[in-house]
Amino acid sequence: MKLELRSLSKKFNKNHLFKNLNLSIAEGETVAITGANGSGKSTLLKIISGLIAPQKGEIIISINQHTINKEDYHKHINICAPYVDLIEDFTLEEHLNFHSQYKKPIDINFLLEELKNCGLEPHRHKLVREFSSGMKQRLKLILTCCFNGEILLLDEPGSHLDESGKNWYKRIINKRVNNSITLIFSNDVNEYISFTEKIVNIEALKH
Repeated sequence: MKLELRSLSKKFNKNHLFKNLNLSIAEGETVAITGANGSGKSTLLKIISGLIAPQKGEIIISINQHTINKEDYHKHINICAPYVDLIEDFTLEEHLNFHSQYKKPIDINFLLEELKNCGLEPHRHKLVREFSSGMKQRLKLILTCCFNGEILLLDEPGSHLDESGKNWYKRIINKRVNNSITLIFSNDVNEYISFTEKIVNIEALKH
């Protein structure tokens, strides 16, 4: 699988957030996108995921040099980000079952193992709105890493995690990176340094 960003441009009002941005990432590669607040990291993630559209340019996802239909991109992309909402009135169990209607777990044993590893397993029947911010972040990472989708987009994935949560995050990402295209949008070096081959400041992509 390959993900290509070709000549992407995005502006708000008359100001370009970025212009003619290009990047190519192959399966098994992990790239950290860094940059100052307001530089366009989260906007770029939203464009890749299809949440918003660029003014110019295109996103290409291909498998064995065959381009995937844009209508099917969502089947291959998983997102963990602050602006991705959970269903607060579902229990953890209900949330997992609902999510499974759209994307199946990679492996049910892997899912169950990671629920235990991150400490959520005892809370399967608790409403998500009763979760702490750290528990919600763990659930977002479970949905991103334990379900089908070869492209992982992670925006500040260590947010709200305590030390044990951050250690678990690193372990579960390490289990996925070899078979995924992983982009980590963050300025916290601890969120990507242990498994990232390439670190790119978004400013360097704008020319």
